[in-house]
Formats: sequence, C-alpha cells, structure tokens
Amino acid sequence: MKQQITLTLGSTDFLFNVTVQDHSDYIDAAARGSSITAASHNFTMRTIDASQKDEFKKLLDECPGAELQIAAALKSEFSPVLEITVKKSSS
Repeated sequence: MKQQITLTLGSTDFLFNVTVQDHSDYIDAAARGSSITAASHNFTMRTIDASQKDEFKKLLDECPGAELQIAAALKSEFSPVLEITVKKSSS
C-alpha cells in the first residue's frame, strides 16, 4: 500500500509517497531508541516526491526541527488513531 499525502508547508505544497515499509521503518527506528530526529529526517527524505527533494532539503536546512513536525503529520495521516476498547470478560 502506498499513500500520497500532500502537506502545505508555509505556502508550498509538498507531496509525500508513504508506504507501509516506510512507516514501519520509522516506527522501528524510534522504538529502538535511536535519535528521533534522525528517524524523522530519514522518514521524510525517503518519502518526499523526487521532484521536490532539493526544495524540501532546503526547507529542512532553514527550519531546524521541522522534520519532527512533518514526520508526525505524515504518521498521523498514514496511520490514524483507532478507537480500541478492551471488553472485560465476566467470570
């Protein structure tokens, strides 16, 4: 499954192509305790549309920490929070 997600950053629309593998790699890197900033940077750079990679890299260089916010928005859109309820069994 691949999902195209468009985020407007400032006044520019950026297209990201997120796959299940990209999402899993991001979550795995964060869960292993590696740098969340590095995991976010890798996730966003892997998923940005190739035609916008240079412009996106420039944005990241000019806005320290932006990759964290962008990765969070991508993750939220790709994998929305489910409402989960655990039913207690009656003994």
